Amino acid sequence: MTIVGRATLVAGLALSMVASSCSSPAPSPSPSASGRSQAGATHIALIEAEDAQTLDPALIDDPTSLAIGSEIFEGLTRLDANQRPVAGLADHWEIANGGKTYTFHLRRARYQSGNAVQAQDAVAAWTHALAPDTHSPNTIFFAPIGAHYPGDPLAGVQVVDASTVRLQLPQPDSELLTLLALPPYWINDPKQSASGSGPYHLDRWDHGRALHLSAFSSYWGLKPSVRSVDIEIEPDNTKRLDRFASGAADVAHGFTGPQLLAFARDPQHAAELHKVASTRTTWLGFNTVAGSGYGPTDRQAIAQAIDRARLTDLALYGSMLAVPATDLLPPGVPGHINRQLPAYDPAAARTALDQASFPASIDLYFSTSSTEGRVANDLQDQIGTATGRTVNLHPTGDFFNQAALDKLPFFIDTWSADIPFPSDFLENVIRANSQFNNLRLFDTQIERALNQGRTALTWDDALKAYQQADTIAISQNWLIPLYHGVEPYLVRPGLRVPFVSGTIAYRWEDVR
Repeated sequence: MTIVGRATLVAGLALSMVASSCSSPAPSPSPSASGRSQAGATHIALIEAEDAQTLDPALIDDPTSLAIGSEIFEGLTRLDANQRPVAGLADHWEIANGGKTYTFHLRRARYQSGNAVQAQDAVAAWTHALAPDTHSPNTIFFAPIGAHYPGDPLAGVQVVDASTVRLQLPQPDSELLTLLALPPYWINDPKQSASGSGPYHLDRWDHGRALHLSAFSSYWGLKPSVRSVDIEIEPDNTKRLDRFASGAADVAHGFTGPQLLAFARDPQHAAELHKVASTRTTWLGFNTVAGSGYGPTDRQAIAQAIDRARLTDLALYGSMLAVPATDLLPPGVPGHINRQLPAYDPAAARTALDQASFPASIDLYFSTSSTEGRVANDLQDQIGTATGRTVNLHPTGDFFNQAALDKLPFFIDTWSADIPFPSDFLENVIRANSQFNNLRLFDTQIERALNQGRTALTWDDALKAYQQADTIAISQNWLIPLYHGVEPYLVRPGLRVPFVSGTIAYRWEDVR
């Protein structure tokens, strides 16, 4: 059976920001507000806390480089506003051999250098990423096509002709189409490695200070109304906020909770603050080995002892940095569901533990990060008050080692997905024998659902299976979702930025 996947072009393609090295310096971003036209903004000024760490698609693994890079480079696919893979440099593809063969047909496109995009360029880019002397931190993402480590060959990649590339997978992998939209799968001109095929090209980069990019006139897709972008680098949080407040920047982020609380106290600023869903969830977990003494009734009672809204308000600066959890999967990952988790019911929690003759104390373990310390302090008060038990806090310097050794019965844990696809979250957190399954959870129903999600032939079928695995894990209360992370952005009044959840918050070409 052969499945044909054809993605349609939509307005506002998915991109963000990357830069390649150039020798000429960049001027400081314009202190004026965005250039405006009837179609929307023609120029935007951004301010970042950190410069791009690298401009090589094979090496990108930091948020700033990812955001900038996605505006210059593209993969065979791209992600729409719902994080669904759609056509990128490949305008259509076929899936055959039970999900183990993908044949991609490239559209007519050019790099910013003027050279034509060709199928063999994908092989060149991926080979560069896998080369031992590249030292890419991202080689693990080539696992679906049979390469795991530096130096591994691309045995399953075949160039059929100048516009066709075929991938032979060792086994079906529903994450592949999402991976192809991200580094290290981005494709660049093998003759000019800094040149991509995205809607913007780099004009100037003054390292550590500023970047200037402009729209690529020969871009194959819809032409963005934003024709130029200036990015200022300002590591100092206070100075960065002052730059935004003075009108020197249209979009800013990376601020502390206290800064955001102070900013939001002025009602005139309310419309400028936007909380964007991330790919991170934090939860309470019970290790099935060390925490085997916690029975189903006990775990349910502790879940009922927690007021998530109070937790995010008190421990996370008025919910500026997180929102109460409604699922294990975060809103920034496809498959997230607004579930009805156990409701806050302190009376029921105490009664259940009393009837179960639960001990008089509870030991809670957590890492030594300041955020988890604040969260643990509030949980100590909440659980202790609701259940009548003494909650002993154990900040643990080698938390992750201790958790991996099954020495922590009851703990605070967190995961942030690098890839906006449920496998990147659930395969790490609840898959049996996963390195990061600190629950030491093994459930045959969960394993079956995860296997179905991994081998699904369509995005919708994959999400359905992964949601089933998520449902089973949550229903057993071996983990209690606490909150989902958010990234607050400040946006100049009058500028419309269509934020999306996931690893890239918004696309320049979508700004109006």
